[in-house]
Amino acid sequence: MPIFKRRRRSTGEADPIGAFWSWWTESGAAIVADAIARQQPTETSAVLTEYLGRIHNDLEWELGPGLHADHVLIVTAAGDPGLRATARRWLRAAPPSDQTWEYADLRRPGPAFTIRFDGLPPIAIDEAVVTLEADAASIHVGVHHPTFPELPIDVQRRVTFLMLDLVLGEEMVETWVGAIDTLTDEPAEVKPIGILLPAVAAFAAEHTLEDGSPAWKMLEGVRDGHRLIATAEYPLRSIRRPHLDTHAAISIGYPVRREDGLPEADMLDELRQFEDHLTDRLGGSGNLLAHETSAGTRVLHYYVDGTTPAGEQLKAAITGWPHGKVAVAVSPDPAWDNVSHLAG
Repeated sequence: MPIFKRRRRSTGEADPIGAFWSWWTESGAAIVADAIARQQPTETSAVLTEYLGRIHNDLEWELGPGLHADHVLIVTAAGDPGLRATARRWLRAAPPSDQTWEYADLRRPGPAFTIRFDGLPPIAIDEAVVTLEADAASIHVGVHHPTFPELPIDVQRRVTFLMLDLVLGEEMVETWVGAIDTLTDEPAEVKPIGILLPAVAAFAAEHTLEDGSPAWKMLEGVRDGHRLIATAEYPLRSIRRPHLDTHAAISIGYPVRREDGLPEADMLDELRQFEDHLTDRLGGSGNLLAHETSAGTRVLHYYVDGTTPAGEQLKAAITGWPHGKVAVAVSPDPAWDNVSHLAG
């Protein structure tokens, strides 16, 4: 059974991620593995809490069996978009996995088991039931468990999200599940929670490319009385690239000769070439996730790693466009709120 813990107050250490991995490689990995082998994993909870709490006090961690190693240490933002980049940077600094340990920053799906919290009745996941309703972008899920009437509402909600993370895995929940309802009373029509993983996996397969990568979709509308064409990665979810926590919007002016305000074919080719130039300058420090075109302006929505100079690289790369003004606006946006209107 995994062990779940929430962090203590951060100490403000200069490099808490580096300090954690130094401790872990020197002694921590062996100490925790030994405690697990003796079936006393909670012996090391305090020291893990101390070191990981220095990174951020709202991160959560858990221990469990690994996929390729004996054990896994998972440090997760637990659904908080503002912390996902921190958890991903913790993971990127990890040592290579070995026979004993592997590492992750997202909860994984696993076999059904019992959730236990101090002072509360045991909660067997396989006793839960769900309701499902799909729309064009996501599956909306309601969760009921027989213990819910005995639990405070806030605990019901916490258990609901934890069960979904453990049944589907955190990435699938954040990517494909829309509204999540905690159902204190059991609805008339429910299904066992075991159907949730195949149902969501099938929905995801229908909405991604054959290799599992995101597709792109086109949107059309009207803005300020002018025709608007937009394309965006689908699904547009920050969980897929949590380290890209900074929005860089590049507004490119172009001459309007069509009545609907969109660029002519030759101008569209030039805009695409300029887009390729900007993307090349980023290397692996960012991605173009959407663009919008209307009334003589094309806006490119890049997301970049805020710990790199990617934003400054984009600002330096905009010179040379001969057809109008180019402006760059860079701002922190770990939840990708600035493109939420394109997320579907």
